[in-house]
Amino acid sequence: MPARFLHSLSDVPAHPDVTIVGGGIAGLATAWALSQRGLRPLLIERLPALAMLASRRSGEGVRAQWEHPGSIALARPSIDFYRDFAEHTGQDAGYRPVGYLYASRSAAGAELLRDRVLRQQAAGLDDVAFLEPGALRAQVPSLAEDVAGGAFRAADGVVEIDRIIAGYLASMEADILLGCDLLVVRPGKQSVTLRTTLGEIHTGQIVLATAARLPGLMVGLNQPLPLRLSRSAIQYVTLDGVDPQHPATIDADLGSFWRPDHGGARMTASFRSTLFLDSFSDDPPVDPDYLAQAIATVAPLVPFWGHRSHAIRGGHIRSGSLLVTGDGLPLIGALPETPRVLLNTGYGGHGVMMSPEGAARTAKIVLGDAPDPHTDPARFADPDNPPPAEPMTVNLAG
Repeated sequence: MPARFLHSLSDVPAHPDVTIVGGGIAGLATAWALSQRGLRPLLIERLPALAMLASRRSGEGVRAQWEHPGSIALARPSIDFYRDFAEHTGQDAGYRPVGYLYASRSAAGAELLRDRVLRQQAAGLDDVAFLEPGALRAQVPSLAEDVAGGAFRAADGVVEIDRIIAGYLASMEADILLGCDLLVVRPGKQSVTLRTTLGEIHTGQIVLATAARLPGLMVGLNQPLPLRLSRSAIQYVTLDGVDPQHPATIDADLGSFWRPDHGGARMTASFRSTLFLDSFSDDPPVDPDYLAQAIATVAPLVPFWGHRSHAIRGGHIRSGSLLVTGDGLPLIGALPETPRVLLNTGYGGHGVMMSPEGAARTAKIVLGDAPDPHTDPARFADPDNPPPAEPMTVNLAG
């Protein structure tokens, strides 16, 4: 049975076992995972449609090239899930394994990539490889002649969020209430009361998948966590001649990213320009010359962009607010002092990439399993002994 959209609070079943707050990709994945385990969750979303913010304002890339074992353990099975998405949901996820390439034009940068690949392999990512310049240019001829080396994983690639959302909705039993904003969480011993803009909801457990709006809710729960908001920006361009099978490419020296897209590409200017936010915004401001910045940072490694930028026929830019944790890994598990309040959030802009496995873990925790120590919110209990950070979470820079 497909998901059911409710028209008002009066349609909400009495005392749902689990209520998910947040209809982005992590919330939807959580609802689907709970549904697969025999529960019928309620999902509430403050906007009039699902996945309208950061979930849609991403590169829609999926990569297992992380360094922290906890990150690899989330991303790799999530990619496998998208590969087999039609078997799970009846809908293809649009997964295309074009590969992810990190490359450097300096000897020092290439050596850092080589060392990182060795650490990734030691952490269990056995199918990532370091490529010398000759082999690299033979595989990706568009690269600059002075490329010094790169790291590549062929199973990394891209997905399509519209297909993913359709698959989840068609194959899960859940109730969804849109236009319902959570204001206050009041945990109790036997249940949780949610005060919303539409009225009160009493539920057995709650999963907060609210991403960038979580810090405000945590103030009310009086359980501080090391959280920070940052801006994401993705530039879409329409351009003929972009190789649709080109790897998603990251310049390890400049921090830029681009990937092929239908009729063009998506790109991000240097990650070193990450803007941290003092408060949440649905639409953080973006520099008016962002396209020029993006081209300037992707062209040194892939000269095609410098040669062809004049032929760009159109495009648009999207920005969003991201929630970044103190160590760059998401929060998956119950709050230490309120076990009926669970989190599945804090992916730092990588919710599309990691949420399938994160949701599966959340569903297991709802049913009684212990959380993974790498992502358990309790890992921040001792501020004097913080957990090791994910070095590849660029939002932690600065």
